[in-house]
Amino acid sequence: MKSKALVAILSVFSVIIAVAASVSAQGWRASDIDAGVQMAADFAVGEQAKRAKTTVTLNKIVKASDKEPKLGARDFMLCLDTNVTNVQTYVQAIVTMDQYSNLRLMGWSKSTCGKDSAGGSAAAVPGFTPNTKYKHVDLNDAGADLAAQNAVLLQSKKTKTTVKYNEILKAEDMERSLGTRDFRLCLSVATNGKQGEAQALIGVDQYSNYKLTGWIDGKCSTTSADGFTQVSNSDAGMLLALDFAIYTHSKEKNKEHKLGKVLKAESKGMFAMEYRICFTVVEDGGTETIEAVVTRDQYSNQKLVSWKHSNCGM
Repeated sequence: MKSKALVAILSVFSVIIAVAASVSAQGWRASDIDAGVQMAADFAVGEQAKRAKTTVTLNKIVKASDKEPKLGARDFMLCLDTNVTNVQTYVQAIVTMDQYSNLRLMGWSKSTCGKDSAGGSAAAVPGFTPNTKYKHVDLNDAGADLAAQNAVLLQSKKTKTTVKYNEILKAEDMERSLGTRDFRLCLSVATNGKQGEAQALIGVDQYSNYKLTGWIDGKCSTTSADGFTQVSNSDAGMLLALDFAIYTHSKEKNKEHKLGKVLKAESKGMFAMEYRICFTVVEDGGTETIEAVVTRDQYSNQKLVSWKHSNCGM
C-alpha cells in the first residue's frame, strides 16, 4: 500500500514538473504585474463577457507569464481570479498585444491555477504581490486631466490619427512614489471624428515627462452590476444629496456630524435619481468613513435610504 501511495505521489510531481517544463519550453517566463499585464487582464475579462454574453468581473491577477517581447509585441498567459455570473472562478487567459497596443483574446478556460494545491496562489509565488495599488481618483483631478491630454496627444502622434479628448469617464492612480504617478484612465474621445471611448495607461515621472504604455479603443465606462456609474466628487446633484444625508442622520441620532471629504460618488437614474456616496465625517471626536444612499424623485423629494460605516471597497 505504501509503495502504491509513493508511486501516486511521484506521478503527481511528474505531471507538475512536466507542465512546468512544457511552459518553459514554449518560451513563457514569470512576469511582474505591470501596466501591460493589467491592461491585458482587463481586456480579457471584457472580451470574454462580450463573447459569452454574461457578466464577468476581475477580482485580481493571481500570476502572469510573458514571452520575450518582439518589436514591442507581447504575449501573455494569465491566471485570473474572476467572478462569472457572481460565481468565483479561476481562469487561464491567453492574450496577445501587437506593437500598436491592439489586443486579442486567444484563449479562455477554467483552471486550478489560483488554488494553493496547484501552486497558483499569491502566497506560493515568491515575491508576488497582487496589483491592488490602483486607487480611485476624482474626475476633476488636475493631474489626471493633464495625463489625459498627454495620452491623447501621444496616441495621435503614434497612430498618425486625429484623436480629440472630450472628458474623463473614470480615473485611477497608483500609489505615488518620488513624485511619479501612473494613471489608468477611461476616456471619452473622438477618433477621426468618430465618437467613442478608450482606456489609456500613462505614467508621469518626477520631471513631468509622460509615457503612454497602453491604449485600448472600446467601451470602458461599464456600469457596476447594480447600475451605478461614477460621478465627480463636485457633482451638484450629489452634493445636494450628501448635505441631506448628513442633516437627516444628525437629526435622527440627535448628534452632530461634520463632513470631512468625499471619497467616491456614484449615481443612477435620469429624472428620479439615486446616489451612493462614500465620505468621511467627524463623529464623537473621531473620523469615520460612511457610505450613504439617497434617493430623489422627480419632484425633488429626497430620502435617506441607508447610512453605514464602510471602507467603500477602497
